[in-house]
Amino acid sequence: MDDSGGNRTHRWRESLGRFFRAELMVTFHPGMFDNPKVAGLLLGSLTTFASLVLFVYVGTPEESLAPHAGLFVLIACVSLPVGLLSILFRRFFTRAVRMIVLTFLLLDTAVSVYLTDTTSSALAMSTWILVILALSYMFLPILQSLPFAVAGTVLVTTALFVHPGMRGIDLLLIIPAAIIANFGLHWLVTSALKSETDDLTRLGNRIYFKRILNDHVRSAAPGDVTTVVLVDLDHFTLTNEVRQRSYGDTILIDFAARCTRLGGPDSGAVVARTAGDEFAILLPGMTTWQAEAAVEAMRADVHVFSAGIAGHEPGESASGLRTRVTEALSSAKRAGRGTTRVHGGHYATATAVGQAIANGEFSLVFQPIVDLRTRRAVGAEALLRWTHPTRGAISPAEFIPLCEASGAMPRLGDWIVHTAVTTASSWTMPVEPGAPPFYVSVNASGIELGDPHYADRLLALCAAAALPAGALKIELTESDYVVEYGAVHANMAQLQTSGIPIMIDDFGTGSSNLERLSEVRANVLKIDRRFISAIGCAADDAPLVQSILGLARGLGSSVIAEGVETDVQADWLEENACRFAQGYLFSGPVASADLAAVCAGLSARSAALRPE
Repeated sequence: MDDSGGNRTHRWRESLGRFFRAELMVTFHPGMFDNPKVAGLLLGSLTTFASLVLFVYVGTPEESLAPHAGLFVLIACVSLPVGLLSILFRRFFTRAVRMIVLTFLLLDTAVSVYLTDTTSSALAMSTWILVILALSYMFLPILQSLPFAVAGTVLVTTALFVHPGMRGIDLLLIIPAAIIANFGLHWLVTSALKSETDDLTRLGNRIYFKRILNDHVRSAAPGDVTTVVLVDLDHFTLTNEVRQRSYGDTILIDFAARCTRLGGPDSGAVVARTAGDEFAILLPGMTTWQAEAAVEAMRADVHVFSAGIAGHEPGESASGLRTRVTEALSSAKRAGRGTTRVHGGHYATATAVGQAIANGEFSLVFQPIVDLRTRRAVGAEALLRWTHPTRGAISPAEFIPLCEASGAMPRLGDWIVHTAVTTASSWTMPVEPGAPPFYVSVNASGIELGDPHYADRLLALCAAAALPAGALKIELTESDYVVEYGAVHANMAQLQTSGIPIMIDDFGTGSSNLERLSEVRANVLKIDRRFISAIGCAADDAPLVQSILGLARGLGSSVIAEGVETDVQADWLEENACRFAQGYLFSGPVASADLAAVCAGLSARSAALRPE
């Protein structure tokens, strides 16, 4: 049996259904007209103007003697205070208030059309419906404005129909014009909305978010708190290549839904899909640390993502805020993906950091590194601290990425190395006979080692301070160690040849290339504290730590365990041939003036626990 006709009908119905869903279900995105002050000002001005027009209309000689002149005066007298109050209290113009005022204007128009004495006056009065319908599309969500427009058109058409002087033939001309006007206004509004709407997720797009953020920043009052979050799905392109595109679309739709719930109910959060796998979230009234907590809570059951966060600062432009949140996201990606970075603000610019150095806001503290066989200190890591005059103590995890992003890191890094080398040259820590000198380790970034002259400056500084060979070690994060820059590798090779060992900090948290590790061998691997914390918590006791220890032996590198806090951890590490450790079990970071006493205390405790 031929069912092609039925199939065509079915396809036609589906196409028609898709068209109406696309037209009617366009998500409403508040634009400039959704601003309460703008809506109140425009609607109030229109109502006031309409009332004045009615006063003028009734004041003409022809209409002043008309039977319904008194009713027109009454309508004008009611409309005038409504308009003035709307202007005066425009900041309270919620969508509900707008609907009430628009309905009032619509009823005014319909009653005025009915009360006019002549057909020409009725037709002239009915043209106000076009203005009211246009305003309804501007000030109301599309699913409210469309029924309002239909109801308004029917109401005014009915008023014309029952007007004593109106002929039926006149209505045949008016009704099609009203329908066409309605469809035209609807088409214009939905077209404007679609230009700012993502087809897949039904969220706003980059154009929409940029406009909303600009409006929000312009209208922000002093003291208002606003945070922007930029989220990027990690390795999403690979997911699309390996799986079907429909699977990737499902992930995007689900992730978009989760982003819309990030700020909680009634938070006023605005979410947009700003790129293929990137989402932007505006969170009014939420601080950066609250936003960070909400983002981290979202990680448990969604696709792995990186996130950047920035809070709006007083006087900052929307473009400046967008730049900072983009920098925060880039920093999160450089950190190995699957992480969140918060851009703290403009306090870490190159100029500000230079001024902070001059003002003595930076300082170094030192945490001892202990030989687990003797439990004596053999060196210390220099750790940077910043006490800001207004922000107080700032965590290095916050300001270091900002300094890297702003270009301040080279100057700050030079200050760190100079201060650490100068300080270490004055130390007189006793060491065992035949042992290497007591050393200081300094953290350096890939940005610093990317300077072709870095090694030369460092060696000249050590020579000027008369610091013996081996008394300085350079620490790099794992991600910086394996970068492809030739200058980085050249500097590392020159330093190692000159007797300055290279250490990989937080080993195991980055993305090492084993071939590169074997080509440019690090002298020391520092195992990240998160792996050390697993020691003593399970029967198989930290298999990852055992694996790193085995890798280090294969590479000929020594190992320092970070974050050692218990004797159980220290004893286990010693038994598994980990030579050195660092952590609060031995000492926290201390000032240089107190370091000698701390090291002496460790030596005394070692002598008491392990007598000769």
